[in-house]
Amino acid sequence: MKIAWTAWLMIALLLIGVSIGRAYEDETIINVEVNSADHELVEGYFALGEQGTVMAKPGSPLYNFLSRQRGQTVKIVLTQADKRELARLKR
Repeated sequence: MKIAWTAWLMIALLLIGVSIGRAYEDETIINVEVNSADHELVEGYFALGEQGTVMAKPGSPLYNFLSRQRGQTVKIVLTQADKRELARLKR
């Protein structure tokens, strides 16, 4: 009887631990269509759906990806960063 009780308690604690771990997983997934007019593409502006806009530096990996995906639907996953980083401007 004691072994069964211990096994049940361990399973319950494992399930509670998994559910708590999932509760802290904070992410949002959105599917949007990437659009950009020719003059916006030159400047690096991309419309993501009807309510979002992203500006990417021409020549950067993000710019190259978005310019290839014009007119296509992409999935964007937003999650919290693991650590904080300071933005640095390159001159």
